[in-house]
Amino acid sequence: MMHYTILLEACAPERNIWRSYHIAAGQDIFGDWVVELTYGLIGAKGRKQTILVPDEAAAQQYVRKCLKKRENAPKRIGIDYKKVASSGTWSEYSEAH
Repeated sequence: MMHYTILLEACAPERNIWRSYHIAAGQDIFGDWVVELTYGLIGAKGRKQTILVPDEAAAQQYVRKCLKKRENAPKRIGIDYKKVASSGTWSEYSEAH
């Protein structure tokens, strides 16, 4: 069950930039903590990474690290990511973007 999800998008039609970045974190059916990242072009299947972490604190730290990298997007791709949707119990991250 995922405790936290956030969907970020970077769209610049004039530059043909259509990127999506989805983060989901929570416990799997065995009680292990997992962070799932899905990213790529909006509307495409995208790439998916699953990262196992030891506990909830490590999951929060990893999510924080991922969001921090998205904050540097204007330097890397010339446009920033905007929060499209979020849900979950980690309200501090919902307000971050």
